[in-house]
Amino acid sequence: MLLNSLLVQKVDRDKKIVEAQINRSLRSDVTISSRCHLNLPTTIKVPPNLDDGTPFPTTYWLTCPMYNKKIGSLESQGLIAELDNEIINNPKLKTAWNERQISYQHEREDSHDQSNQHLPTGGVGGATKSIKCLHSHTADEISTGKNPIGKIVLESIGLYNCEKPCIDDNNFQINPEWKVEW
Repeated sequence: MLLNSLLVQKVDRDKKIVEAQINRSLRSDVTISSRCHLNLPTTIKVPPNLDDGTPFPTTYWLTCPMYNKKIGSLESQGLIAELDNEIINNPKLKTAWNERQISYQHEREDSHDQSNQHLPTGGVGGATKSIKCLHSHTADEISTGKNPIGKIVLESIGLYNCEKPCIDDNNFQINPEWKVEW
């Protein structure tokens, strides 16, 4: 009974932290798929359909504010277009990207609740012909170690380097002492 109570408290704590990290309520039950060096969630695994039945193509969602800020900066500097071009011009990367797109879709389909007729489509983040979102590829790489685009992004931004936790564990708000370091 005590172990069950502790587990419920941990799940509730994680949910509050994730909601503070992404600044909105979760729309389904999720599982933590990775944690940072400060033991905070960094990625979550989302079911193929949200609680209201809405198809959700992104299996792994990045919650880490540090990575979200760094990756947002890379996207604004044009890295998606650069990597899309690299996929076109680099046969080895194209093969690895295509293979992950297919395996990601199959993994999502395998976890699909058969009672829901609406299944998300596409590969990582629902993409079919281009990268679409570096955040989703990075979340996939952090969670599974299978994403070649996410691997490139992680090589560009480095590992977790926060000195303070991003979320204040006492009030589940962004920690005012937290900052992003490059």
